[in-house]
Amino acid sequence: MRKTVLLLLLALLVPAAAQSQSSTPQNGTLSIREGRGIVQLDARGSMTGRVNGKISITDPKPYDNKRPVVYGATKTTYRNVKTTVYQGKNLRFRLIGARFQLRIQGRAIFLSAIARGNGVVDGAGDPTANVFYDGTWSLNDSPPLSLPDTATPFELAPPPGPQ
Repeated sequence: MRKTVLLLLLALLVPAAAQSQSSTPQNGTLSIREGRGIVQLDARGSMTGRVNGKISITDPKPYDNKRPVVYGATKTTYRNVKTTVYQGKNLRFRLIGARFQLRIQGRAIFLSAIARGNGVVDGAGDPTANVFYDGTWSLNDSPPLSLPDTATPFELAPPPGPQ
């Protein structure tokens, strides 16, 4: 009887231990609020947002079942089989479950990404043109900062684990 209880208890503990080790995050995060400028991402994961301006989406595997979803485009241009450019006000997009290359240019950029990859962010703040606020961004759970006024590369990566 004791052996049966011990085996049952052991059978319950092994999956719980395995699950607790796999709970470390595997993706980085990016959040942009009220952005003005250019944001580029080459990442695999989930990216959603909206913008007044232009979105260019490149899908390296255009024939799989993971398609980009874009609403509100007043003009759509197909550059080639893999790349589509959307323009309009209040463009809304969702890219989930695959690798995409995304380039956003415009004003009122709101972006949330949970993914792995890299990118570049370039704010359009210019005090000589009376543009003092170009939005905020937060990378990999860091505190929000003003968008940089020069092209700044970044990596979406999981935060370092406990050591």
